Amino acid sequence: MKKEEMFTVKVGAKKVWSYVTAVVTHMNTSGDKVVIRARGKNIYKAVEVVNAIKRSFYTDLVIDKVNLASDKVTTPNGEIKVSVIEIVVKLPRSKEEKEEKATLQGTEGRQQGSQQ
Repeated sequence: MKKEEMFTVKVGAKKVWSYVTAVVTHMNTSGDKVVIRARGKNIYKAVEVVNAIKRSFYTDLVIDKVNLASDKVTTPNGEIKVSVIEIVVKLPRSKEEKEEKATLQGTEGRQQGSQQ
């Protein structure tokens, strides 16, 4: 069985909004799922990309999956392991997905309020 290819945005040295633009452009034109991938010191930036998209463009964005792994990178000093994050995001397409997301957000809000 062939693994489904998804559009992947590789987060690196550019500013967060460069990656936000890439994801939003893809979702507006042809995609419903996007993988946002970063490694090492850029992992925080991948999280910022997702948060910026949710805050500014798609408030109903669904985080479908988060994968954590490590890559082996060869350097002049030998091989090292670098942490990797892949965040799969998608837009809800059905009424059920939108209702499920609303329910989850309501539950999270109540939990946060009770912790204060």
